[in-house]
Amino acid sequence: MSNKYKVRAYCSSRICEYVHKEDVMIAINYETACSLAQVYNEITTKPSCPSCGEAMAFYAHSVIEEPWLT
Repeated sequence: MSNKYKVRAYCSSRICEYVHKEDVMIAINYETACSLAQVYNEITTKPSCPSCGEAMAFYAHSVIEEPWLT
């Protein structure tokens, strides 16, 4: 079984639908990914959206692969 826990980014603007295509960071478990996303969201100097220029927001994401489901 291969579990992957990640932090991803998206534009925080309500009108922009930009989503960063690559993962920002890979974490060891979901709790760590949630904590990292929360810390990134609290930083005052966030990267800007390449589409509209608003600040990016971060969220935890997980991919759980179960071999018996394929």
